[in-house]
Amino acid sequence: MIYRRTKIPDLLWLLLFGVIIGPVFKIIPTEFFRDISPIIGTISIILITFDAGIDTTITKFREIIKKTSGLTYLTFIFITLSTGVVSPWIIPEFTFIKGLILGTMLGGLSTVAVYGLLEQISKILPDLREVHSMLVLESTIVDPIRIMVAVSLIKVLVEGDIHYSDTLLSIFSVFLLGSLFGLAAGFLWIFILHRFEGRRYNYMLTVSILFIVYYLAEITFGEGAGTMASFIFGVTLSNPKRITKEFGFSPRIDIEEIVSFNKEIAFVLKAYFFVYTGLIVKLNFNLLYTGITLTGLLIIVRFLVSSGVSNILDFTEVEKNVTRLCYPLGTSALVFAQLPLIYDPNKIAITNPQIYPNLVFYVVLGSIMFYSLIAPIIMKKILKDKKD
Repeated sequence: MIYRRTKIPDLLWLLLFGVIIGPVFKIIPTEFFRDISPIIGTISIILITFDAGIDTTITKFREIIKKTSGLTYLTFIFITLSTGVVSPWIIPEFTFIKGLILGTMLGGLSTVAVYGLLEQISKILPDLREVHSMLVLESTIVDPIRIMVAVSLIKVLVEGDIHYSDTLLSIFSVFLLGSLFGLAAGFLWIFILHRFEGRRYNYMLTVSILFIVYYLAEITFGEGAGTMASFIFGVTLSNPKRITKEFGFSPRIDIEEIVSFNKEIAFVLKAYFFVYTGLIVKLNFNLLYTGITLTGLLIIVRFLVSSGVSNILDFTEVEKNVTRLCYPLGTSALVFAQLPLIYDPNKIAITNPQIYPNLVFYVVLGSIMFYSLIAPIIMKKILKDKKD
C-alpha cells in the first residue's frame, strides 16, 4: 500500500524506520542488537536458504548450477581484486592486502535482501522463481569462499604465510560434505514425514530439524557448510519421489503446507531484516564518501561481470537483467566485517579493525538503496527500449 502511494519501495521505509528509532533518536538501544546480529543473521539465512531449496526442483537445480557457479566465482574474484586495487587510493591506512580483505566482505550478496528485492522486482517482471533460486544459491556458494579467503589473507598479514592448496581443499570439502550431509538428512526426514502423514506441526518439526542440520554441518565440516546443507536439505524435501524412487518407495508428504508456512515466515524475516539493518547502523559521516565510492565500484563490477557471464552461459533475458541489477549486501557482510578482530585480536597487523564494519555498513546501506530504488527504474527502461 505504501509503495502504491509513494512509489518508494517498502523495504526503504523499513530501513528508514530502523534508522529513526535507532541511531537518530535512540528510542531503542542499538548496542544490544549489534551484539546479537550474528544470531539474527544466521536464523534469517537458514530459513531463507531452506525456502529457496524447497522451491527448487532437481531439474531446475541442474539447469542453474552451471550458470550460478560461473557468476558467483567471477563476481567474487573481480570485486575482491578491484577493491584491493582501489582501497589504498581512498583509504590512506590501507594496503593492497587489507583492501583484498575488505573485498571479501563485499564479494557476496545477501540472501535476505535478495528475497525482499525480488518481491519488489516481481512488480516489473513476472515469474522470478528460477532467478530467485539462482541468486540464493549464489549467496550460499559464496559464503564459505569469503570466509576462507578472508581468514587466509588475515593470516598472511599476521604470520606472513599462506597455503593455497589447503585453502582450496577446505573450500571444496565444505561444499561437498555440506551438500552430502544435507542430502542424507533430507532423505532421512522424508521417511519420517511419511510416517507422520496427517499429523499437525510437521512444519515446526521440519524447522527444528533444519536448525540441527545447519548446526551439525557447521561444527563438523566448517563454516559455510551449514548454508549448503540447508539448501540441499530443502531441495531434497521438494523432490521426495525422485529422491526415493530407486528404493521402490513413494512417500506421501504434503510439501505444499511446509512451503506455504515457510514463505510466511520468510516474509516476516524480510521485514524484520531491513528494520534491523537500519537499527544497528553507525552514522560515521567521515566514511560516507568512501562508502559511496565502494558502493559505486560494487555496482559497476557486478554489472560488467554479469553482462559477460550471461552472454557466455546463455542466460535468459530475465536472468540477465535481474542478475546485473540485483546484488544487495546484508547481514553476512556485517558479520564477516568482524573477522579481522577475531583473527587478529592483538591488533598485530590490523591496528584499526573497527574500520571494516564501519565501512561495510555504508556499502550495505548504499547497495540496498541503489538496488531497491534506482535499479528497478533502470530495469523498466531496459524493458521499454526492447519493446520499442
